[in-house]
Amino acid sequence: MKALIALTIAFVLSTTNTVAASAGSETPEQFVEKTTADVIAVLADKNLDHNTKTSRLESMLDQRSDFDTITKLVLGANYRQFSESQKGEFQKVLREYLSVTYGKQIDLYVDQRILVTGGRPEARGDYTVQTKLVRKTGADLSVDYRLRQKEGHWVLIDVIGEGISLVANLRSQFQEIITHGGPDRLLQVLREKNANGGGDPVPVAAR
Repeated sequence: MKALIALTIAFVLSTTNTVAASAGSETPEQFVEKTTADVIAVLADKNLDHNTKTSRLESMLDQRSDFDTITKLVLGANYRQFSESQKGEFQKVLREYLSVTYGKQIDLYVDQRILVTGGRPEARGDYTVQTKLVRKTGADLSVDYRLRQKEGHWVLIDVIGEGISLVANLRSQFQEIITHGGPDRLLQVLREKNANGGGDPVPVAAR
């Protein structure tokens, strides 16, 4: 199941202000279908080494997620405790944390497919695209993608595997650290984890 985690987390490795899919010309389902197909094409390419796969995924997917919003959602009510400089550093170390924690799982991808099964509107104009991960062995697994419109484009803000939200899970983990040590302690913990190769992967879906 680590391959599933690598596939879903690939969406949120980084973000830039490059051109994204237009919300007016592309449906949320089409956005997810195209993005998952592009991700799988890289993961399945046996001619690419790990570093090349990682680089291509980050370059391709940085335009399809909104890391500013992801950062705010992960910190939740604690966001107000962070100074502007701390917010900037947190976004940097969180992106690195996700990359080093899940990027090492990229090579474990084994012939899996993602099929869109439905979708539903959410509050704030958000939209959830429902999919299933189809495997040759074992039961299919549900993976939902929470999207938001930003400047006329669809962007990803959360991944929910088997009912477990990546954003909510990270927020729960970080809450205790902030409660006992504040923003500086969380930044220190993440810097240390990044230096040691990342943390224990958040169970985005059952492993």
